[in-house]
Amino acid sequence: MASTSSSRDTLAQSVAEQSQITRGGGGGGGGGYDLITAALGLGLWAAFAGYAFFLSPNQTPYRDMYFLEKLSGLGVNDGVQINAVFTQLFFVMGLWPCIYAALLIPSARSGNKLPAWPFVTLSFGVGIFALGPFFALWTPSKESRAPASPGELQDWRNFGLKGTESKLGGWLILAGALFLVTQAAFAGGEAWTEYLQLFNESRFVHVTSLDFVALCLSAPFWMWNDAEKRQWSGR
Repeated sequence: MASTSSSRDTLAQSVAEQSQITRGGGGGGGGGYDLITAALGLGLWAAFAGYAFFLSPNQTPYRDMYFLEKLSGLGVNDGVQINAVFTQLFFVMGLWPCIYAALLIPSARSGNKLPAWPFVTLSFGVGIFALGPFFALWTPSKESRAPASPGELQDWRNFGLKGTESKLGGWLILAGALFLVTQAAFAGGEAWTEYLQLFNESRFVHVTSLDFVALCLSAPFWMWNDAEKRQWSGR
């Protein structure tokens, strides 16, 4: 009887351990669930990238290059004004990497030790196309915490982390975003009509617009994660 009871206990323990592994280990460290989530996330990212670079409207490739050079300050000063709505959108896209740096680097440390900073750095050039793989591969970590300790912020090697925790930087980003959004909102009906036409013709305008939407839709989760790590719910 004692041997039968011991065998039953061993079997129950084995089943419990296997169940925990299947659920991903309970600590954000991998497992079947994490693999499925990562595969779905990477698949969605690949589909989005495939549409953006192969299926999106591309009627004006030479004009797209002209727009990019003008907005980047590399084109000649020929007096031509780029559409006001898209101009503000283009500049807003420069703020998103700063926002995600503040959301990901301090408080979104991944349970699989995947660093956020390479993806955030690349996002200054390609937006969601750089952040997407990080979003897909990220797993929750019980060790992740925010804000950073005073010791971490004083270490000169954590200069970037200190910048992401800057309150002044946050206010400047907010002010810049409000200014640009207001400029676009009051650009006038003609400017918006022209923007919609560009959206249907230009791959540059089309993909940039979808990039903006994807970043907007992704932000609430990372804002919630940041708030949880800072224990805002208890305040």
